[in-house]
Amino acid sequence: MKQETKRLSSLIIAALIIAAALVVYFEFIVPAYANLETIKGQQESEATLYNNENQIVSKGKSLLAAYQSDASSSQAVTLALPVGPDVSGALAQIYGIAANAGVAIQGTSIAIQALQTAMPPAPASGSQIGSAAAAGSVIKPTGTVSFQVTGSGSYEAFKLFLQGLETNIRILDVTAASLQPAATVTVKGQAANQDMFTFTVTVVTYYQAP
Repeated sequence: MKQETKRLSSLIIAALIIAAALVVYFEFIVPAYANLETIKGQQESEATLYNNENQIVSKGKSLLAAYQSDASSSQAVTLALPVGPDVSGALAQIYGIAANAGVAIQGTSIAIQALQTAMPPAPASGSQIGSAAAAGSVIKPTGTVSFQVTGSGSYEAFKLFLQGLETNIRILDVTAASLQPAATVTVKGQAANQDMFTFTVTVVTYYQAP
């Protein structure tokens, strides 16, 4: 084979290789690269969406926790200062405290007083909350229920009874108390029980207007 023929053959083979490379590049590499770019774009979009959803979920959890905390606070306030007199509930608590202290209640009298509206201080200018309070839309009227409780028990039981009233979840204010020794029964010239007292306690509790 002549030298010119070899050169021509080499050029043709080189041209074919280049053509084949171009075909492979445009038919396979370029579409694959474009597909890769599309996949990267989808991944970035999905990652952004995932982060946004995580932020939304976190905010939702924070709001739920705040709501639950507020609901717990409202429930505690309702237990301490119920809506309406709830005389039966207050009596049940007083009798329960007495039973735990070892005090025997002999009688109770009840007096429900009318609702009273507390007068708020003059609001600062521009204060919407102060204006609402002055108009009576924030501060609800409160009323009181007074219980005069008579009972008997040891001196230690009497102290436990007073302590239970003061630490009860519903507000129970002891406004008056009197204590005197109970009538003693003598057996063979000796007092049967010297640590026995009778007492009268006035307890005031509060409630919100319905």
